[in-house]
Amino acid sequence: MTDEEGSGDLYPEWLVAENLSEAVWLRLRRFTSPTLCERTIAARAPGLAPDILKKKGQELAFAVRSALGYWRSELGSLNARVLTRYYALLQITIAEQVASPQSTADLKEIQAHTESGHGLWTIAATGTGEEFPFNYKVACRDRGHFYEYCRFRGVDLKPFASKPRPDSWDKISTDGQARLISLADLLRRIPELQLLIEETLGAAPLSLHVAYADQNNIERAERIQQHTAKTGQIVFDVPVATPETTTYISIHPHGGKLTADFLNSLDLPVRNIRPALDEVTGHRYFIGDFTHPSDKNGWDCIETYKSGYTGTSLIVPFWAQIRDPIIIHLMTLYALSIVVRYLPLLWHEIEDGSLDHIRALIEHYISVFDNVLPKLAIERITGRSLVMVMPGSLEGPA
Repeated sequence: MTDEEGSGDLYPEWLVAENLSEAVWLRLRRFTSPTLCERTIAARAPGLAPDILKKKGQELAFAVRSALGYWRSELGSLNARVLTRYYALLQITIAEQVASPQSTADLKEIQAHTESGHGLWTIAATGTGEEFPFNYKVACRDRGHFYEYCRFRGVDLKPFASKPRPDSWDKISTDGQARLISLADLLRRIPELQLLIEETLGAAPLSLHVAYADQNNIERAERIQQHTAKTGQIVFDVPVATPETTTYISIHPHGGKLTADFLNSLDLPVRNIRPALDEVTGHRYFIGDFTHPSDKNGWDCIETYKSGYTGTSLIVPFWAQIRDPIIIHLMTLYALSIVVRYLPLLWHEIEDGSLDHIRALIEHYISVFDNVLPKLAIERITGRSLVMVMPGSLEGPA
């Protein structure tokens, strides 16, 4: 942060490097220094008391060191990578809470939550005709780390939380079964896996590649023409007189399983989704209506996700409108870690048997996780967006 920005202003942080992956890891490792952690937290909360700032800095550095201890261990086997990534992410969520000026949570308070358990449980659905990972369901507890982390993130899980795991699937009520989410549906919500989902799971992804539809520019040009013909004035855009307006969002499918009916059945902020065709390229896609306040840019009002491994994407929400990628990763890795630790026959089928296509998906997922999570971790710790560019790029320094 520069002096010109002013203390506490959360301006984007720019990272310029030839090797962006190496640079982002170096940036994350800087948070193993309590001094640098104190300075980072002070930039977010200039008025924080010195004793609280010092304690937060020390505990943040410890949580990041712990995360990196799991994350950067040289383990080659897939089962070890699954376990270490889950525990690394668990530590990152702890670091995020400690670093937040809005949170009073310290390691003592967080430990009281973790002593109550992970806050999640899994169970295999029987009699549904589904196969793994569609039959492997994840539930949240009404206590424990996951529940408290979601509460910290402003997510109310009370309507979806449960008591301890029952002995069998048939002991869960029909309503309770419907509240659970499958491991498959979590994997389908990871934007970086969009291209693999139909091939490996035979289902449509639940994260959607979206863009600002050309229809917006076409209708804008028509409005300007009509306004000019009527008033003789040439304007950049015609002011909207109504309190709300519509921005058109295009959805670009990966694979052939997406249909307008399926998209309209999802809990999306985009409505009235219908097929469209790019007459130049022959590319088939979909267009939907997104209604928002007319004094705001539509693209700023819709929650999207983007990384170096995927284009701008809209994640289909679940439970309490969850579309937070870290929450989704935490649930996914927890479920996979249970399979690794306690279900040897199932893991054998994944590693060496009929579910080897799931192994390929998990291997791809872990590789993506290692490359996208460090950036997310830095942003959660600093409270600033991180813009990564290579020297000589259009966005890079002159």
